[in-house]
Amino acid sequence: MRNKKLGTIFLVFFLIGLGFILFVPGKLSLQENRSLPPERIAPDSAAPVKDVMNPKIEYALGKLLDTYRTQGADRVRDFAAKRNIKLVGDRVRVVAESRYSKTIRAIIPEVAVLKNQIQALGGTVETTSLNLIQCQVPISTLEVLSMNPLVRYLRRPLRPHTTAIITSEGVQATGADLWQNLNPYRQKGGGVNVCILDVGFDGYQSLLGSELPASVTIKSFRSDGDITGGGEVHGTACAEIVHDMASNANLWLVNFDTDVEQHEAVDYISSQGIYVVSYSLGWWNAGDGKGTGPIDRDVDRAANSGIVWVSAAGNDALDHFEGTFSDPDGDSYYEFPDGSEFLSWWVPANTATGAYLNWDDWGSWNNVFYRGSNQDYDLYLYYSSGGVWNLAGTSAGLQTGFQWPTEDIDGFSINRSAWWGIRIRKANATRNCKMEVFVAGNSGAINNNVPAGSLVAPADSGSAVAVGAVDWSDDSREPYHTYSSQGPTHDNRIKPDFSAPARVSTSTYKTLGYWFSGTSAATPHMAGAIALLKEKTPYSLEQVIIILEGRAVDLGDPGKDNIYGAGSLKLKKK
Repeated sequence: MRNKKLGTIFLVFFLIGLGFILFVPGKLSLQENRSLPPERIAPDSAAPVKDVMNPKIEYALGKLLDTYRTQGADRVRDFAAKRNIKLVGDRVRVVAESRYSKTIRAIIPEVAVLKNQIQALGGTVETTSLNLIQCQVPISTLEVLSMNPLVRYLRRPLRPHTTAIITSEGVQATGADLWQNLNPYRQKGGGVNVCILDVGFDGYQSLLGSELPASVTIKSFRSDGDITGGGEVHGTACAEIVHDMASNANLWLVNFDTDVEQHEAVDYISSQGIYVVSYSLGWWNAGDGKGTGPIDRDVDRAANSGIVWVSAAGNDALDHFEGTFSDPDGDSYYEFPDGSEFLSWWVPANTATGAYLNWDDWGSWNNVFYRGSNQDYDLYLYYSSGGVWNLAGTSAGLQTGFQWPTEDIDGFSINRSAWWGIRIRKANATRNCKMEVFVAGNSGAINNNVPAGSLVAPADSGSAVAVGAVDWSDDSREPYHTYSSQGPTHDNRIKPDFSAPARVSTSTYKTLGYWFSGTSAATPHMAGAIALLKEKTPYSLEQVIIILEGRAVDLGDPGKDNIYGAGSLKLKKK
């Protein structure tokens, strides 16, 4: 499973690939010609020119405004669809970041004034969190809004991706069934409170009293209040697994769509007496890989309220690259380790694809604000046709000191299978930064693939229990876990913390004809195991984690490692 945005784009953890549903059907035909094209570039794609854009407007939004002004409404809709920009008529959903203030107390009146000024421009304020205002505004007003002295930056909302690729087989595989009939240590109050925080819970009502408890608590933080997330079943499948593992647990089903909405959701969760959060989402371009940034900060806030946050490691081991910018021929384009200036991957016909780039100039975070990047790199996306590379899309935002060190292009497809690739250009940088790339929508491993360090946010958080995936029937079976994201974090901590079963059956996905694979499936197994032991023993949550570390089956290198963590989840003694 793989997909969606952060930094601009932080989620996100598509929920991370978070799209992280790995579908067993749909293998590529062996007859397809998968020969990599030579590095010839179509004449009209040879020399992309950096646009002169407003530095206070994210590049994709600036291009949307330019398209609106010069090409009309139909082309605006086409552009928005390719760049994952949500339109409602002639209005666009954006996040307005208020200007820098030294204290949170100073932000509050500024945000109130800015909300009123957004409304005066014909905008609608949907929600706020600290200095962030999520709103819908007419496309024509973006320039005017950016000129407001209270506005620090206008960007798209960051969105996560799922990490997914009828009693779960993981129950017996982990030994949870041996615990389920034991009397609870705490006779009063029932099971442990567990929150499944996700993008959607379509179909949950039909499973109440069977695959789910007879009653659950639901809460949507989406601007439209839709608990289904527009028909998304991912959260429902995760909730099924938690219930299978810990059938007495009290479940909260909470959903959101953007980074701002998640901040609000975490405020709510932290006040509900929740013990465990199951989070099968991930975010690309969401932070520096060291456990910092706004999504990781949500995990820290939850942990400070006593919650154990169980987070999917991601499904990006085959879709990840990192390395220090190198340009031996001096043409400003990154030369990858194989000598090519293209990082390339194979994409089936009519499959959306794209790439997310960030580099190591994140600066520092405090409770609210981020000091931005002044190292400017650009990203170009190409597809192969007729033996040459053709330019499909550009992300060439300015980094002038307060923007994030990120560029992204996603949502492109063509009607035949083909190679796709990116080039990275040093636009205005004083040093060779370390580049990190995540690719969406590929088939197989990308060229120059680097599995190490492929964790998605917030699995890199020191406050999260990060979970990788193994096959439920055989912990070491290939190829079902080779996609599972690996550590270390960018500050060299070992991650993930555990591995847990994937490629399991759930009622939700079985109806659709799929196994539930990926770290999305592994995560609720881990969350359910923690809830079960918390219910059945007198131990604290911290002690429960220590017990599970001691019982995990060590895989890979001896001891805790960056592929399996402490090992495969087991509740029974060795």
